[in-house]
Amino acid sequence: MKKFLNISLMALVALSSLLLTSCLHEMDEVFDEDAVIRMNNAMAEYEDILTSNGGKWLLEYYANTSEPGYNYVLTFAKDGTVVMSGHNKWIQYIKNKTWTSGFGSEVSMWDVIGDNGLVLTFNSYNNYFHLFSTPDAVPTQGGTSTAGGASTAGKGHEGDYEFNLMKYSGDTIYLTGKKYNLHMIMTRLPQNTDDETYLNQVASYNNTNTGMFTSKLNNVYIVLPDGKRWIVKSAASGYMQIYPEGADEVMTSEYHNFIITMDGMAFRDVLTLEGNTPDLVYRVQRFVRQADGTALSVEDHQTLITADALFDCLLNTTYSWTTNFKNDAAGGLFSTLAAQITAESKKTSTGGDGTSLSNAKISYVDSLSTFALTLNFSKSGRTFPAIYTFTATSPGNNQIKMTFEGMYNYGARYKSMCPSLVTLLDLMGSSTFELSSPSLLSPVKITMTQSGDPANFVVWSL
Repeated sequence: MKKFLNISLMALVALSSLLLTSCLHEMDEVFDEDAVIRMNNAMAEYEDILTSNGGKWLLEYYANTSEPGYNYVLTFAKDGTVVMSGHNKWIQYIKNKTWTSGFGSEVSMWDVIGDNGLVLTFNSYNNYFHLFSTPDAVPTQGGTSTAGGASTAGKGHEGDYEFNLMKYSGDTIYLTGKKYNLHMIMTRLPQNTDDETYLNQVASYNNTNTGMFTSKLNNVYIVLPDGKRWIVKSAASGYMQIYPEGADEVMTSEYHNFIITMDGMAFRDVLTLEGNTPDLVYRVQRFVRQADGTALSVEDHQTLITADALFDCLLNTTYSWTTNFKNDAAGGLFSTLAAQITAESKKTSTGGDGTSLSNAKISYVDSLSTFALTLNFSKSGRTFPAIYTFTATSPGNNQIKMTFEGMYNYGARYKSMCPSLVTLLDLMGSSTFELSSPSLLSPVKITMTQSGDPANFVVWSL
């Protein structure tokens, strides 16, 4: 009896273990099935998001932490293809081995897959996009090395082509590079957006001479709401150096890469900038271009990226401003007097016989330790500079008043030969002029307009 009971108990335990194992296996299958279903549903949801409403998106792409951001327009189709369009110097180099920024567009394949989360992958090679993720040495104008001299062979740009899909909110998809973990965003574009037209427009804001920032000027500041200024350098490169005004540049400089957008600019990461007191900190990242060319923070609507006043730009000792008085570079009396000066200088039979007024320049003359208006007359490849020194004051915001003081080189000769030149100097010396520019942040052109008579103006170009 005891033996039978033991056998029965053993059988019961064995049966219970079998039933428990079977039950747990069934539970695992249920949970696994739910996870798969949830993942498949999430992938299908993102595929629908990406392809709906025309499937057109702007990707603000960063290859690494030291290059500027690059704009790509992506058009996703339900058949798994994606049109990838960009406008940057790397595309232009691939196309014709030159370094001017250019447009390029190519079709690739895309997919949303599950890989420890949702991943957007561009899984067929695109010449104009995957160039950032190949290990080939990065071509440069001076060889295959970075600005610091380190070889990039075997590393390339170190960019991503697969992205973790983090969040979708308000027609914006938040991503991180799967390998290098850089944060990026995609924003939906109207389905009728023409890729080339759109990217060409953004590229015009990114021009290093006439865009939002310019390499010709280095007078940019981030101005915080409490008045604290951070000095900005190298903004035109897309890799900005900033440090607090008055602080040691070497010890306090920070470096941030950013991207120029259709409506302004955005830093890759949030900037944390200290105000006038240590406990006062401002956090900003995206800026909207204003009508005057400055850029206003989206986050606090107060922090401003701006530059020196136009008076200080025009009277900067390191800059030289020129005009030829032709076409749209002058109007009213300035245009008329310039033509008359040329006619008068051509008639003279003295040392400047047959010369023409080629251009005028405002600059600081080191040898004279003062600013000067130089009228350059030319003949047969020779130039005859007529120099008229002046001091300047600013009677009001964006105004200039000039007082002429002396004459050098051919100054006296041409003043005696050309009555209209005397009239020009009298006009400039007796008037107050309003200063204006298409962009206060990048004032490569400054218009000087006579107060009270807007018909009389001259445009000075850097």
